[in-house]
Amino acid sequence: MKKILLLSAAALFVSTSAMATPPDQPGHRSPAPGTNNDTMSTVKDTTSHAVGTMSAETTSSLQGFVTGAAISDMYEVEAGKIAETRATNPDVNAFAAKMVQAHTETTAKLKSILGNLKHQPAAHVHLDDRRQGLIDDLRGAKTADFDARYMSQQVDAHKEALILMQGYAKDGNNAAVKSFAAETAPVVRDHLNMAEPLYKTVSK
Repeated sequence: MKKILLLSAAALFVSTSAMATPPDQPGHRSPAPGTNNDTMSTVKDTTSHAVGTMSAETTSSLQGFVTGAAISDMYEVEAGKIAETRATNPDVNAFAAKMVQAHTETTAKLKSILGNLKHQPAAHVHLDDRRQGLIDDLRGAKTADFDARYMSQQVDAHKEALILMQGYAKDGNNAAVKSFAAETAPVVRDHLNMAEPLYKTVSK
């Protein structure tokens, strides 16, 4: 019994440590706060959203869905952590805290489902180039631009995630993961409904 408890504690420590480590690509160096040009960041984020929407619309395989959902959650948690320390609007700060909690929970739930599969999709532990760019736009944003930049990204990210969840819930090729997508879609829509009016407020 003691050995089991020790192993459980060790597993929890490893899991906690992994979550505490930023999901940046190996060797990546992000810009310092205040060094980004907001106009350039807007163009980059807009292009990123167009690519993300197209990707979400064409994803129907288990591996594709798992990759999309996992990286989306990694981005959401890291972006939320950044916003918790950099946002100046208290409502944005509160929203960010909710996103960290919610997307940590969906990550754990999806991992649990995948753990029961005989053939598990490959795990992803780092951001892709697109989400790394979004995180860099947040880290490098000037303080005056940060809240609008974060909330703009949140609107786009949740639109993409909603397309991904609804699409896999409809056409996915794994029953358990389809159920997860169907259950998660309304939660994502709720987040989007919170993000849109908040973005309008901070972008005035």
